[in-house]
Amino acid sequence: MTQEKKPLLAAVIIICLLISFIGCGESKTVDIKYRRAAVLHGENAGIALEKIPTSPEDELELYAAQAFLYDINEGKYIIKKGADKILYPASTTKLLSALLALELLSPDELVTPGKELSLKNEASAIAFIKEHHTLSVEMLVEAMLLPSGGDAAYAIAAAGGYAIGGDDISAEEAVSLFVGEMNKYAEKIGMCGSSFTTPDGFFDPQNYSTVEDMTLLGIAASKNETIMKYASLASDNVVYASGHSNTWRNTNRMLHEDDEYYSPYVTGLKTGTLEGNSCLMCTFKIEGREYIAGVFTEKEEELRYIDMSKIVDFCEKNLK
Repeated sequence: MTQEKKPLLAAVIIICLLISFIGCGESKTVDIKYRRAAVLHGENAGIALEKIPTSPEDELELYAAQAFLYDINEGKYIIKKGADKILYPASTTKLLSALLALELLSPDELVTPGKELSLKNEASAIAFIKEHHTLSVEMLVEAMLLPSGGDAAYAIAAAGGYAIGGDDISAEEAVSLFVGEMNKYAEKIGMCGSSFTTPDGFFDPQNYSTVEDMTLLGIAASKNETIMKYASLASDNVVYASGHSNTWRNTNRMLHEDDEYYSPYVTGLKTGTLEGNSCLMCTFKIEGREYIAGVFTEKEEELRYIDMSKIVDFCEKNLK
């Protein structure tokens, strides 16, 4: 190598090293030091990881390919598993949709759904909302959180999209605008390794997230009074503004006292179900200490409750 090329090569190496350390900025929501944008390589995301000196994940033998346990009081991870790969958040995506909708719209604003209801996948969960029904934004949030209604997600997405782009746009355009804002909102709260393409989280290869990002989303949702008001309910009898009535049952079995997976410590949060790929995020409180946990990429639905029960039991026995 000539003497002339050596300084140039050194400069290039220095620039590359600097770029490799540039992330998307520190999150203002949680003190997580390793924030960096994820870069996809197949199903892997290159994320700078924080090393945890001691972790109970081996002791717990979780079925989940990816999981986290975060101590809200201490502001630190206790468990972080599979953080080097992307995950498919399924209906936990609705937490982001709910947060954004409550920022764009008044909770008591009335919404009468239209053609956007036909945009949801036929296999998605529903809250039995029809085009002739009229519900408040707050009630649509409840419909997303309890029965995990994809119809509610599209109704609230269209309403949010119209608020952004005006009433003259189509339902498809309104939903698309809302989803675009979902990604901006995600970045705003520090979610740098995620991409969202639907308001309900139905499977799409480009609707993905990471363990760190889902931690941030869960914490943001746990701080929202409206979301937690409904995420904590086992069931609810509702009467729409149009006079129609319904009964919604929460898909989170850990909230139902008659269920084998019931836990008196669990205070919310959200399930997610895709074929062969289930997840669960829970907030729980033990003797004044608050935690949030998530288990993802579960091959069977029941495994998410087995894993979450192990995590809650671990906290009850060891982290009081």
